[in-house]
Amino acid sequence: MHVQQIGQVVVKATQFINPTQVEITQHGIRNDRLFALVEATDKFVGSSEHSEFIPLKFSMAYGSSDLTLELPDGRIIKEPTNCNTQTFGVEHAGLRTIEVAEIGGPWTEILTEYSGRPIRLVKCLSPGGAIDVFPLTFATTGSLRRLEREVGEPINPARLRAGLIIANEIEHEEDNWAEKNLTIGSVIIKVRTGVPRCQVVGFNPKGGKRDQDIMKALVKYRAKVNLPDGLLPNYATPGFATYAEVVKEGIIKIGDKVELVE
Repeated sequence: MHVQQIGQVVVKATQFINPTQVEITQHGIRNDRLFALVEATDKFVGSSEHSEFIPLKFSMAYGSSDLTLELPDGRIIKEPTNCNTQTFGVEHAGLRTIEVAEIGGPWTEILTEYSGRPIRLVKCLSPGGAIDVFPLTFATTGSLRRLEREVGEPINPARLRAGLIIANEIEHEEDNWAEKNLTIGSVIIKVRTGVPRCQVVGFNPKGGKRDQDIMKALVKYRAKVNLPDGLLPNYATPGFATYAEVVKEGIIKIGDKVELVE
């Protein structure tokens, strides 16, 4: 097994990008979901609104504090991410409250013009940024091939918004890896549970439009799973991809060998 693809989203709810190398900390991929978009109600942009913002491509060079935005019209904006001193809490989907601070500069004007309503860019100051549950998620190529057969057409792995795509052609073998460790290059992760999926997987990962009914396929052949550790106990949807914790920090790059530690 080896790392086939790495995924990251610097600003939650925007376009997924694919770096070739990332630093893994105890909180996951460095800069992953470090920033988020906040509505006038002081709430994060919801999953049903992801499709609106997926066309926005944000990136941040390693070691830089500047954020770069590529807009659908071709404009490229690069600005520092200087936080306001005043912070506030955002309740995140009933999971936890995340402390954030608004980013100054032109971001509010740009995002408000783009969306047609007040949208602010914030930096997430709480550990783990705006990550939903566990620091990492991964999927395997074998499971993706099975899902493609169920859907009847190719699927861009970016729809899963998973940190790692691992080349392993045994479909859903990872269902049997719970509580075991994986070594990935110099990094060690602990496998937890399946990821309950939502409607976001149906959105085109570039343009944002709903163009594949992946949830319908998942409902047909995948069992429902709950969030781990008793989070939202009444919430369960078909599981695809897997949560993981970080046991040992380090660097992961494309092609790194992946080994299951029995």
